[in-house]
Amino acid sequence: MADDITITDNLLAAYAEGNVSHDERMAVRKYLMDNPDEMVSILMMMDEDYDITLDDAPMPPLSSDLLRDRMDNLWEEVMTPKENSSSYRILPATAKAAQNIIDNQCVIRCEGKALRQLGEIITDEELLEESKVEGGLEPDGTARHHIGRLSGLHGRGVAHRYNCTLDDIREALQSGSVVIAAVDGGELTGDLEAEKQEDIVQGEMPDHVVVVDSISQDTITLSDSSTPQHLDTYPVAQFLDAWADSSYYLIIINKGEDYDPHPIDLSDVEISDDLIELREAIAENAHEVWAYNRKQEGWKYGSERDDAKKLHPDMIAYSQLPESEKLYDREMAINTIKLVKKLGWDIVKRK
Repeated sequence: MADDITITDNLLAAYAEGNVSHDERMAVRKYLMDNPDEMVSILMMMDEDYDITLDDAPMPPLSSDLLRDRMDNLWEEVMTPKENSSSYRILPATAKAAQNIIDNQCVIRCEGKALRQLGEIITDEELLEESKVEGGLEPDGTARHHIGRLSGLHGRGVAHRYNCTLDDIREALQSGSVVIAAVDGGELTGDLEAEKQEDIVQGEMPDHVVVVDSISQDTITLSDSSTPQHLDTYPVAQFLDAWADSSYYLIIINKGEDYDPHPIDLSDVEISDDLIELREAIAENAHEVWAYNRKQEGWKYGSERDDAKKLHPDMIAYSQLPESEKLYDREMAINTIKLVKKLGWDIVKRK
């Protein structure tokens, strides 16, 4: 955990170079928030025009617009309250996949390849027209949670999974599924040192998707619409670095015959007391919505369920439900609240 990490000169230097874990990064950002004077030292080490250590004093004045911009960006990131920084990592569900050598349609091309690989006869141009209505394509790309929507419209099974492993990729490929991975495109094809600096200053940016063609022990081959050759082989370590920015996010597309549910792990998200109260309100309203819809369909109370007569023992007030039924509604409610937080939103009570 970030709170258990001791801040040392070596750790600060590693932070400046981009060679830290997620927890170490969070710990350093918290330290910089409490010790803003150290911010200049860190940014000086990031600047290629300076070759200094934390022990050098006094620091020379900032000499470039780039360094000032970095200062502003990092200061804003460090000082912005982050509810998740001490306990859980936000999943980048709304990050846009847009990077492409021609346009912002890498998702269209990945889904087109997936559908054709699974036997669908369709062109990327046809998918583009569909996406304008149903597929979630926006001028700056497609949000993570919309990837796979077009494949779903064509009757394919689509699974969205975070925190996956290389073995998950291998297993999906062996089963005949198409695997789309969300990555930071620059960390595959760009300047790796510049990308490390970008991660520090601007945060991790999963801005691209690729189709995994094959994977061995040391290399991985990707179908990438942003490169001229479209099929590229990388060291697994380089792919992992680019993939990590999306919290190891995969979109697995298949014919929908073997559904294997994988809910997002929410065990690291803690809920405050006021949100616990909200849980009960959501749970009760969920029951009210269910009962209302059932009543509109002609269902009534019955001591035992009878589908033919449309009788159901839960057609009663929430307060009268047995605890086992309330538990189901409460679990749905609390997991919904946790998911909202995990995906990067905050729930704030109005005063």
